Amino acid sequence: MKKSIILSVIAVLAMNVLAQGAVDAKKKPLTPEEKSARKAMMMERMLKHTGGRIIRPGTKAGKVVYVNCQTRASKEWIAESVAYFSDVSKFTIEIEDGKFDFKKPEIHGNASLFIIDDPEMPSFLVAPEARWAMVNVYQLAKDAKPAFFQARVKKQLTRGFAALCGAMNSGYPNALTGGVTDVKELDRFVDARLPVDVISRFASYMQPFGVTPAVITTYRKACQEGWAPAPTNDYQKAIAEAVAKEKTETLKGPANPRKIKFDPKKGE
Repeated sequence: MKKSIILSVIAVLAMNVLAQGAVDAKKKPLTPEEKSARKAMMMERMLKHTGGRIIRPGTKAGKVVYVNCQTRASKEWIAESVAYFSDVSKFTIEIEDGKFDFKKPEIHGNASLFIIDDPEMPSFLVAPEARWAMVNVYQLAKDAKPAFFQARVKKQLTRGFAALCGAMNSGYPNALTGGVTDVKELDRFVDARLPVDVISRFASYMQPFGVTPAVITTYRKACQEGWAPAPTNDYQKAIAEAVAKEKTETLKGPANPRKIKFDPKKGE
């Protein structure tokens, strides 16, 4: 009896091993070609169903400009900050070279974040009514190893952009926009990102400056709302025709509506 039980257990274990082997075989990493093919297939399905994503006309107005006035900090670090905020804020954000005159700074775009290198200036300034903020990399470089200097620049650019867009307080503990009394304190933050409650305040604050975020939706949704631009590909053309047909059928009503006789006595 015991022998049969042991054999049964061994058989079950063997089956489990074989089954796990089959699962592992299915999980075999995809080749680059297979990944590309799968990505292309998913993209085609998305385009066929939605027509792709488009920006609603009249949104994404104005722009914020990072004005680079120095060479100590790499332009790549500045570009990373621009890419990050372009993504999370949906604003138009650009980089331009320029000069910084503290008494009368030349504003680029609707609002400017100046990046300077000046031993006489503090590490960070903001002038909301004048539509500018300033980050001074000279102060960030003090007593900093190259890796720490790079991290400080990215973090201070984040703080500068947040201040320029009117949001420095967060409900999340240890947010990068919290109080910092020495540039060395920037080193304790993990990265240069912001919590969502800070980012969510940007749009309303920047509206008086003429800067508004992009409103992004699908081409199908735009067709349904009646403001879609002319189709630019076969997917969008098919969606536009399908939505137009749906609207026409809705206006016509049921194909065979129930006939109701008019009764003059009842007024019905």
